[in-house]
Amino acid sequence: MEQHGSSGTGTERPVWTVVARVVAWLILLGGLAGAGVGVAGLKVELTVAGLILACTAALILLKLRADAKL
Repeated sequence: MEQHGSSGTGTERPVWTVVARVVAWLILLGGLAGAGVGVAGLKVELTVAGLILACTAALILLKLRADAKL
């Protein structure tokens, strides 16, 4: 008996890519939140650190997206 959605089309992602995407999204959101808190509190170091984290996570997400399309 064939189950729906398991036809073997090859669209399933490896577990590590799903975990990497979730972690990257959490870091991106945390970096943006940290930057927002830094701006609100006029703390330059916190703002810069948050923006660095957010930008790095965004680059990782773009790389994962590009690799998924290959």
